[in-house]
Amino acid sequence: MPLVRLLRFFSDALIRIERLLLIVFIAFVALFVLMNVTFRLFNITLAWADELAILSMTLAGFIGASLMLRARTDPAVLILHEMAGKPVVRALRIVISFLAAGFGVVLFWLCWRWFNLPELFSTGFDIGAFEMTTFNFLYTEQTPVLGWPYFWFFLIMPWFAFTVTVHALTNLAEDLGLIAPRPVAQEFTQSEG
Repeated sequence: MPLVRLLRFFSDALIRIERLLLIVFIAFVALFVLMNVTFRLFNITLAWADELAILSMTLAGFIGASLMLRARTDPAVLILHEMAGKPVVRALRIVISFLAAGFGVVLFWLCWRWFNLPELFSTGFDIGAFEMTTFNFLYTEQTPVLGWPYFWFFLIMPWFAFTVTVHALTNLAEDLGLIAPRPVAQEFTQSEG
């Protein structure tokens, strides 16, 4: 099944990108928090550092959740897995992978409606006209301190929807036996040690 192998290849490529992004955003969180703590020793508060730490942590949370889904390290009712037989656990994994893929598709559709690119295009990228016709103020909302457009940070939502869908479909293909399962979680721990 070349299409399923292509799906896994694509999922593996996303894992590499997400791992790098996760490292960068967690480093940003640490940097901005430590910078603010240091400056507060001298009674100087850096509100912008707080804001960037919060935004970085939010982005890292979405990226980390996607990675956890692929690695199957997301929360699970392990006692049920221990008590049930292998066929029941396999069925549970299939259902969970299917639901996760469905969640990703629905979230992507909701993001499509939220960003409303066809309407933005039809107004000639005139944000004012777009807001008047849709009452959608996504493109003009700004962060409170820095005044940056929130729109750039909200792009994590369609990214998350896309990556969750790809990872869940890859997990589903493994669960259905279309491709051999690979313990992705072990790769994360091996690279750290």
